[in-house]
Amino acid sequence: MSARRPNILFIFSDQQHRFALGCMDNPDVITPNIDALAARGALFTQAYTCCPVCTAARINFLTGRYSNQTNSIGNCAPIPSDVTTLPMALKAAGYTTAFVGKWHIGGNGNRPVPRELQGGFDYYTGYQCYNGFLHEVCFWDENGEKRQFDHHRTDVTADLAIEKMDALSGSPFFLMVGFQAPHYPEEPSYEYAKMYEGKRIAPRANAREGVEPYTPTYSPPSPKPRENDHNYCRYGSDMDEYRRLYNAMVTQIDANVGRLLTRLEELGIADDTIVLYTSDHGDMQGSQGITNKCAPFEESAGIPLVARAPGGVSGITSDAIVSGVDYMPTFLDLAGAPAPQGVMGRSFASVLRGERHAHDGPVFSEMHKWRMVRTRRWKLVVEGDDDHATRLYDMADDPHEMTNLVDAPEHAETVTSLRGEILAWRERCRDRVAVG
Repeated sequence: MSARRPNILFIFSDQQHRFALGCMDNPDVITPNIDALAARGALFTQAYTCCPVCTAARINFLTGRYSNQTNSIGNCAPIPSDVTTLPMALKAAGYTTAFVGKWHIGGNGNRPVPRELQGGFDYYTGYQCYNGFLHEVCFWDENGEKRQFDHHRTDVTADLAIEKMDALSGSPFFLMVGFQAPHYPEEPSYEYAKMYEGKRIAPRANAREGVEPYTPTYSPPSPKPRENDHNYCRYGSDMDEYRRLYNAMVTQIDANVGRLLTRLEELGIADDTIVLYTSDHGDMQGSQGITNKCAPFEESAGIPLVARAPGGVSGITSDAIVSGVDYMPTFLDLAGAPAPQGVMGRSFASVLRGERHAHDGPVFSEMHKWRMVRTRRWKLVVEGDDDHATRLYDMADDPHEMTNLVDAPEHAETVTSLRGEILAWRERCRDRVAVG
C-alpha cells in the first residue's frame, strides 16, 4: 500500500440492486466506468445492506453500528448525538470531510439540513429527500444557503462533488457522494432513456408476472389520481419499461462516476485516493412477486460493492461476505486511524491489500418484522418478537431463493444453529447499544 495517507471518495447510489452492473455479468446494463473501477480494484459479489431502507443504511455506513442500536430502523431517524461518526473519526485523524447529495437522515423533504443533523462533516451540500430529478433541483450548504439548478439531479450531484473535490484536493480528504438515482420515480435524462428504448431487460429468474412497478412519492407528492402522474403513464403497469428506465438511470450514474474518476486523474491524486462505490439497498423489481425494498431477498438486501485502494489489488473478484457496517472500520483501517468504541463492523481492508482474509460472515440484516443472517452457504430469516424461523435458503444451490427449506427435517439443526447466531448477535447489539 502507498505510504501516503490516502484521500477517500465514497460514492453510493440509492436503491440499486447488486446485479445492476455490467461487471456483475449483466449484459443488459451499461456501466463502463464502474466496470473499469472494478478492473482496477476489487469487485465484491456478496455485499449486503444491514437494513434495506434509505435512512437506516446511511446511518449504518456512517456509524459502523446496526440499526437496532441507533434506533434507526425506518426512514427519517437522526444519528444519535452521542455516537462518533465516520467523518468525526477521520477529522480526528487529520482529514477534511465533506458530504454532497441526498442525506435523508433526521428528516424528509426538499429542505436544508440543520448543522446538528449533518453527521459531523466539515462541509455539507445536499438535501433531505426529494424524489424528483427534473424540477426543484435544490441543494443547501452547511449554513443553510440554497443553490438551485435547472438540470438533472444526478448530473448536479456530480457537478457539486467535483467542485468540492477541487477545493479539498490540497490535503487528505473524505468526500461522501450520495446519488438519489436509481430510486423511483424513474426519470433518466433523455439521452440515457434513449439508449434503452425498446431494449429487452431480462428479468431475474425468480421474477413473477403482473407485478405493478409504480410507487407514488410523498416528497414531492405524486398527483392523484395516479393516472395524472406522467411517471405512471410511462411505466405504471409495465415492469419491462420500469426496468429499462431504471437501467438508464444506472447508466447516468455511471457516466457521472466516470466524471468523478476523471477529475481525480486531472488533479493528480487518483493514485492516492481510495474509491468505493456501493448502494444503500436494492430494488426487487418483481422478484418474489414484490417491488421496492425492505425485504431480506438478494434483490433488496444485496448491494453492489466495488473498491480500489492505493497500492492495493487490481482486477480481483471477491466473494468475501461484507455488509454496510463494515465500511466505516475499513476506511479507518486504510487511513491508519482507530475505530471508535462501539463500532460493530469488521474491516475488509485485508481483501483490498491482497492479504489472506477471514471475512466469511456471518452478516446480519434487519427490518421491524424480520432479521436475517447470511453465512457462506446459508441464509436464515426469522420474524416476530420470538425470532421464529420462517425462511431458510441454500445459497450455494439456490441463489435465486426459490426453495424454502425451513421446514425440511434434514435441515432442522441448521435452522437451530443459525437462529442461535441471530440471538447471539441481538444480544451483542444490546450489550453495546449505549457505548459512545
